[in-house]
Amino acid sequence: MHIPEDILHFIWRFRLFQPYPLYSISGDRIEVLHPGQYNRDAGPDFLFARLRIGGREWHGHIEIHVLSSGWKLHGHHQDVAYNAVILHVVWAGNTPCFLADGTLLPCLQLRDFIPADLLERAERLLGNLHWLPCHYALEEVPNFQKLQVLQRMGVARLEERFTGVMDLLAKFKGDWERVSFCLLSAAFGMKVNKDAFIDYSDILSLRLLKKLKGRALAIQALFFGQAGFLTGQRAADEYMETLQVEFRYLKHAHQLQELSPHQWKFLRMRPFNFPTFKLAQLAAMYTACPSWFSNIVHAQNLTELHNLCQEIKVPDYWERHFHFEQETQQHSTAISLPFFHLLAINAFVQLLFAYGKHIDNAELMERAISWLENLKKEDNSIVRRYQEYGLEASNALESQALLHLRNRYCNTRRCLSCGIALEVIRGDLCGKV
Repeated sequence: MHIPEDILHFIWRFRLFQPYPLYSISGDRIEVLHPGQYNRDAGPDFLFARLRIGGREWHGHIEIHVLSSGWKLHGHHQDVAYNAVILHVVWAGNTPCFLADGTLLPCLQLRDFIPADLLERAERLLGNLHWLPCHYALEEVPNFQKLQVLQRMGVARLEERFTGVMDLLAKFKGDWERVSFCLLSAAFGMKVNKDAFIDYSDILSLRLLKKLKGRALAIQALFFGQAGFLTGQRAADEYMETLQVEFRYLKHAHQLQELSPHQWKFLRMRPFNFPTFKLAQLAAMYTACPSWFSNIVHAQNLTELHNLCQEIKVPDYWERHFHFEQETQQHSTAISLPFFHLLAINAFVQLLFAYGKHIDNAELMERAISWLENLKKEDNSIVRRYQEYGLEASNALESQALLHLRNRYCNTRRCLSCGIALEVIRGDLCGKV
């Protein structure tokens, strides 16, 4: 039977041999006190393990191969970096192995201690090409274990997005206000116009924005002008003409850059998501408060931020327009509750968690996680698909976890790194799947 080495790593990592007394090939009893830290970098496969071999306690590293001949084949017998290895774990031991100093290395042959049905379950899972490889057994996994996995995945997604925020912080030379504006802009762009809003956040002058405090019309002109909607176009009405006049002055006085209007997408979008309408709302947010970073970090709960968003005043013009060219029936310009949830997930929570982690403030990180836990789960195709198979999110932390699970584990078939797969493969499910 061909056994991939990563399955051996999986078995050792989670001690799936634990119910059995273990003996080395030479007959010494082996007790695994701690299997070590899984090492994905160069060097032994597991670091700082604790074993008892033949009644004597050992501290060191573990190396794993399918065949014991892999030790010499990979040159470990000549590498002093492997002198700290205390046990060679193999599927089949067909040759003795020595450290670089000539010491005979104890060897554990796992095939003598692994039940055949465990390997069958592993092969069934890893060979499954279904959208969700473990779908056939998911209902058999206890709910509390699913919940534990989702909670870990939710935090892992925040950790992953933290890296992106740190990239922005480096790009903007430590300016958290600029980072906040970039995250908010990306959230306002949603999926279709996200890239255009990010490009826009790079050029909008926050310094000038602060100077324009209290001048709502000038701020609107700044936002629409740098987005490219005011230059080279004939004014459709008096409001647009007033913005054009204001922006021409600002552009000349402050040497402002503009995006091309062709970067923005309107096709097949709901009018409430048109970039012009979203820019009007974003401009109104910064008219009401030029420092959303401070608001986010000091807010004790999302209700405070929601109240601030409800207080913003979008110009009356946008109650009958979604863009500059055509008047519509009257509609609300307020930030809706679903859109506020989107802002919270993709900007407020992300920023608060990243800032807390950056300054090593656990309270801010925990607050960000609690904000997600208090938000409704997202409604998208991935969340609905997992729900069909019995993995259901109950809040936004868990729906974010499902996105992370899909992108980083199910799509890439990293089943052996997933806690749910562990429950599918391990003996607890024997006879059920």
